[in-house]
Amino acid sequence: MIPFRLADALRVELPIVEVLDIGARQEGEDRYAPLLTQNLARVTGFEPEASEFERLEARPGPFTYFPHVLGAGGRATMHVTRYPGCSSLLEPDPAVIDLFETLGASPPDGNFLVVDKVDVETVRLDDVPGLRSPDYIKIDIQGAELQVLKHGSHTLSSAVVVQTEVEFLPIYKNQPLFGDMQCLLREQGFVLHKLIDIGGRGFQPIHNSANPFQAISQVLWADAVFVRNFVGFDQWTDEGLLKAALILNDIYQSYDLVFHLLRARDARLKENLADRYLAALSLTQPVPLYFNLKNTP
Repeated sequence: MIPFRLADALRVELPIVEVLDIGARQEGEDRYAPLLTQNLARVTGFEPEASEFERLEARPGPFTYFPHVLGAGGRATMHVTRYPGCSSLLEPDPAVIDLFETLGASPPDGNFLVVDKVDVETVRLDDVPGLRSPDYIKIDIQGAELQVLKHGSHTLSSAVVVQTEVEFLPIYKNQPLFGDMQCLLREQGFVLHKLIDIGGRGFQPIHNSANPFQAISQVLWADAVFVRNFVGFDQWTDEGLLKAALILNDIYQSYDLVFHLLRARDARLKENLADRYLAALSLTQPVPLYFNLKNTP
């Protein structure tokens, strides 16, 4: 299916989106790839794992990467796990993890099994020198997301969309959960927009024989997408409204909210981008949706 892109719908020149990717390890396609393919994104990323940072740093394109461990500032312990993508400033909790299929924090081969503990120096997000003001923040750092954003309020102030991994059970010891993240971002002027890529596992030993990674009933984590408060637009700039529309259309297929943002911008600038968008949307059927819907009463 041909993507429904904002640039094609509006037929105007769109601004470059400043992307901040915290936990930039590549596992598949970048979430913001639809912007990269159109030369509409510039990326600043953080990835402390040495081999992954080296690979990212050699990547051609509009990318700048830092090897800093973001946190509260000062010394901390990095818990290095058997599978590097599970490493965290927080300690994995086998009492929770070992309840579920395919996860595992116990010897010999659990993905969350701690194989080393490394003393690291953390840097507060707001203290990183020369950091470009982000429009879009994506953060996935295994339970330490709240700690980083708590010390990044100035950096958050320019963002219009934030995607963060959230957990609903504490995979790591003393891990903040979804409700904690929602409270923090609400204080910073954001509202929850949607949950995507919701994941879980079966309780041991029950699992789907066709796909042992599929949840039976228990939700464990998701990516939560937060948007700057769209009930009133006092906190929004004209450019911010257009950038958010671009992010939400091309990455998240949130067409209804995109129309709402464009209509607010048109009211300020006496333009007709929202009508142009709606006309293009009505001519493009079906359009892809990125939402987990309950389709029964």
